[in-house]
Amino acid sequence: MNDYFKEDISNEHLTSLFLSNIEIVNKMLNNSTVKHSTFSEIKFDNVIFNNIIFEHVDLSNSAFTNCGLHNCRFIDCKMLGALFSESTIKNTSFSSIIGKYISFSSSKLIDVNINNSDLSEGKFFDLRLKNFTLTEVNLTQVEFNIVSLNNVDLTKSNIENILIDPKYLKGSIMEYSQMINLAPLLGIKIK
Repeated sequence: MNDYFKEDISNEHLTSLFLSNIEIVNKMLNNSTVKHSTFSEIKFDNVIFNNIIFEHVDLSNSAFTNCGLHNCRFIDCKMLGALFSESTIKNTSFSSIIGKYISFSSSKLIDVNINNSDLSEGKFFDLRLKNFTLTEVNLTQVEFNIVSLNNVDLTKSNIENILIDPKYLKGSIMEYSQMINLAPLLGIKIK
């Protein structure tokens, strides 16, 4: 199965692949779909994904380092412990993702939409966000570190027990009822 990644991939419809514990370096995937496949514990290094649809793909514990993800869609994917580091993610959506323990670090997220997904206990570290939307996302116990949530609408997401320096919440959008979840961050005790 590793033969698929010896060369760049363009205009392919890949299905029922099983890849695990390999490294894919300096490649380009363009205008393709990947469905009903397993790509677990894959190290993608300096890989460009352009106009790629991942549907029902297990990407658990895979690492995307120094990658570009442009115009991509992740639909009904399992992404437990997936890592996006030092990457640019642009015009990309994550829909119905099981992404517990997911991690985004030292990356740019531009025009990124995450909806109907579980990202509980994930980590968001040192990110630059622009037009970043969250809709019905479980952010329980998610840690935000050096991430400004200015203009990010959290009203339709579960923010219970999030970890964030309150200064990075400035300008975020929340419902009044969500404010109670922030009391411990502010050192407030509620009776």
